[in-house]
Amino acid sequence: MNSEEKRHMSVLIRGLAFAGLGVVLAVAPALAHTTIETANIEDGATLTDAPPAFEFSFGSAVGLAGLELETVAGEALTISFDPPRGMQKDFSVALPPLDTDAYVLKWRAVAKDGHVMKGEVSFTIID
Repeated sequence: MNSEEKRHMSVLIRGLAFAGLGVVLAVAPALAHTTIETANIEDGATLTDAPPAFEFSFGSAVGLAGLELETVAGEALTISFDPPRGMQKDFSVALPPLDTDAYVLKWRAVAKDGHVMKGEVSFTIID
């Protein structure tokens, strides 16, 4: 390969590298969706008293689209959940009185770009 061909190859490689970097930088924000950062019920918690509400905060504002509560046996429990309008970071949802049992709170949220995120928090109430 002569020096002219080497120079063209070098320019081509640099161009491809910059194009690849552009793709990575464009995709990175879409992959950085938020999740619950703090909550009064931690995943896997064992509690002696049932909390009156599930209070939680996301790392950035989201639209909370759904919240379901069920026992680990799959029995759905009714919660009063009316999805709030608009985006926010902090939420508090009243829980029904909970007996000694194991529970799963399942949530769905929508990011500003429309991406739907899901998660769950499992916890147990003991005597």
